[in-house]
Amino acid sequence: MVRMADSSLTENERFVEVDFYDTDLDGRRFVSCRFNGCDFTEKTMAATVFEGCAFFNCRFNDAQLEQVAFTGCTLSDCGFFMATLAGCKLSGSTFADCSWTHAVVRGGQWPMVTMRQAKLDGLDLSDVRLAEADLSESSLKRVVFDDADLTGATLRGCDLREADLRGARVDSVNLAGARFGSTRMDVDGALAVAVAQGIVIG
Repeated sequence: MVRMADSSLTENERFVEVDFYDTDLDGRRFVSCRFNGCDFTEKTMAATVFEGCAFFNCRFNDAQLEQVAFTGCTLSDCGFFMATLAGCKLSGSTFADCSWTHAVVRGGQWPMVTMRQAKLDGLDLSDVRLAEADLSESSLKRVVFDDADLTGATLRGCDLREADLRGARVDSVNLAGARFGSTRMDVDGALAVAVAQGIVIG
């Protein structure tokens, strides 16, 4: 168990191969901290805030994250296998080579998040705000975007086969080179995408 300072704020600390399973992180705030090889497996966190932090090779597998915020963070080689993210805020964070297999997402604020070349197949991203997100060259097969906000997002080179974009807001989305196949989209969304690609209708 990690002993934390009495203050709810932790700044400029470095955590190496720490197991946080028995540590109470609810409501805590971490600013400019670095986490290397840390274990958050099966961890339940609520209203925890990470600002400008860096995570390398950390495990969030089967974690329950409720209204947790990663703002302006960098996460590299981190695992979110079977993790649940409920109402989480990932604004301006970068995820590189992270695994999302069988993750559960329940809404949330993900504007300006960067997840290039991510493998997000089968995720349900309904009600997630992804405005100006960069998902370039990501695999989004069978992803559900019901009521998601993709305004200004970059989906350049993405694999959108069997994805469901019905109800999604897709104004000014960049779909250059995206791959489609049995992709579902409502009429308004299809028209918005066509206009964004320079197609003149009528």
